[in-house]
Amino acid sequence: MKKLLFLLVVALISFAGCKKDNAQDGIDHQLIVDYLQKNNLLASAQHTGSGLYYIVTTPGDATRALTTSTVYVKYVGTLLDGTQFDSSYEASEQPASFLLSGTIKGFAEGLRLFGKGGKGKLFIPSSLGYGSTATGSIPANSVLVFDFELVTFV
Repeated sequence: MKKLLFLLVVALISFAGCKKDNAQDGIDHQLIVDYLQKNNLLASAQHTGSGLYYIVTTPGDATRALTTSTVYVKYVGTLLDGTQFDSSYEASEQPASFLLSGTIKGFAEGLRLFGKGGKGKLFIPSSLGYGSTATGSIPANSVLVFDFELVTFV
């Protein structure tokens, strides 16, 4: 009986967490759509089932990076209000390189939509970014925006 009660409590806590996440997903979706409308970008934006929105400036070639790929990318990361939190250009004009699986989910998912030489913009909901955890200058539950060029990958 105690095991059953324990499992019930765990299930209720899990469902409560899902409800909070679903609420934040809805908020993020609306923030992204409002931003795209305000900046006349909605017509050119596409989205995935995960909630990621993206704009293709240049699709790149037909090859696509794998989660296990090392990517070489130039990027600027901002919040929706334009506050910059990261840039590969600050250290060097050379592209940054990292294992795609070592990045936030939205960045990894977005880069896999482009080929070598691809350029675009990603709008990453907080659930695919840092979620409810503040990280450095990024507040909790922040939508992230990345302007990027996927130079190459191996």
